[in-house]
Amino acid sequence: MDAIVERSEVLGSVNVPPSKSYTHRAFISASLSKKAVVSKPLISGDTISTLRACKRIGARFEKVDSEFRFVGTKKVEGGYFNFENSGTTLRIFTGLLSLSSMKSVLDGDKSLRTRPNKELVLALMKLGAYAKGDDLFRAPFVIKGVIKGGEIEISAQSSQFISSLLYSLPIAKGDSELKVVSTKSRPYIEVTLDVLERSGVKVEREGDLFFIPGEQEFNLRHIEVPADFSSASYMIAAGVLAGEVRILNAFDSRQGDKRIVEVLKEMGADVKWDKDSGLIVAKKSDLSAIDFDARDTPDLVPTIAVLCATADGVSEIYNAEHLRIKEIDRIAGIAKNLRALGVEVEEKKDGIKIYGGKKSFHGVVDSFGDHRMALAFSLLGLLGEVRCKNCEVVSISYPSFFEDLTKIGTKVRLLG
Repeated sequence: MDAIVERSEVLGSVNVPPSKSYTHRAFISASLSKKAVVSKPLISGDTISTLRACKRIGARFEKVDSEFRFVGTKKVEGGYFNFENSGTTLRIFTGLLSLSSMKSVLDGDKSLRTRPNKELVLALMKLGAYAKGDDLFRAPFVIKGVIKGGEIEISAQSSQFISSLLYSLPIAKGDSELKVVSTKSRPYIEVTLDVLERSGVKVEREGDLFFIPGEQEFNLRHIEVPADFSSASYMIAAGVLAGEVRILNAFDSRQGDKRIVEVLKEMGADVKWDKDSGLIVAKKSDLSAIDFDARDTPDLVPTIAVLCATADGVSEIYNAEHLRIKEIDRIAGIAKNLRALGVEVEEKKDGIKIYGGKKSFHGVVDSFGDHRMALAFSLLGLLGEVRCKNCEVVSISYPSFFEDLTKIGTKVRLLG
């Protein structure tokens, strides 16, 4: 499916989708608890992959209105798992399946098969797991347990590796000490710790050192999933580019992507967030260039990149080398799409320099199969006319995106 977005003036209110990060973790915690209810989760391609994996390890659940009611499992069952496009699901289940004496095959789609998991698998092998795969342990690979607690150090390309260990080590026999030497996207670890705390799982923390008692039981009872700030970033950007948008139910949480509000203020945008009412109001604004450190909030980079293309001056996004091992090489993809719309860029190993100031955009861009590319680049059509190819991938995180754009006055045509 292609989407053509034409010059529009937007005005209206939207409820953005629930958090994908919280939904993954809530479903997994519920599957490991005796009985649990997950309210208002995100139902998208990635979270459906997590639901399927939860069912495969032995959990049962039913949907009642906006709730999922779980009956969990104590014993993780292995087997063949296809996680489709969801890296979070694959990584967290890599740890969980190392608790099973059954051999498991972890697989995914073409994109997921490119993503490395070496540091995580080596850490689990040190704790007693058996694994077999290529040199980077890209899917498909084999893992089986049973891991035991112990002392482990890890330098992780992704915070998902840390989250995986934080989910599996509390169940393992024996206490564990986990030292994180380095990692990226640290706020996602905070989301993991938040859901673990709500699940009654004890993790003591001293900086980058985690002390984890073994043989714990998950006891999540109820969790309501908050709004997703990475999804909110697209609607906030729409308001800043082309009118006024009110984002409802945007209550505070531990998500790192809430930083989008402060970043836009630094760029000179008229954005206000009332945390008590959960209301964000974003109005059309002239933007100035910014230097953006993407170490902890990589999912904001596509949104910030398209905004930098309109901002006066030269912007630089740096500490973003981990974007090269996402669904696609996002740095390369952003550079290619910006050039296709006439924006001068310099691609660097760990980021991109964007020569902004462009006020009108006409041309064809591509998602390259990456939902965040489709979500971000279609917004530039608000300032001209942009055709984005392969836009069906928005279903991975924001299935109602084009419907929401239309509700606030955007001229959208979907083809195919």
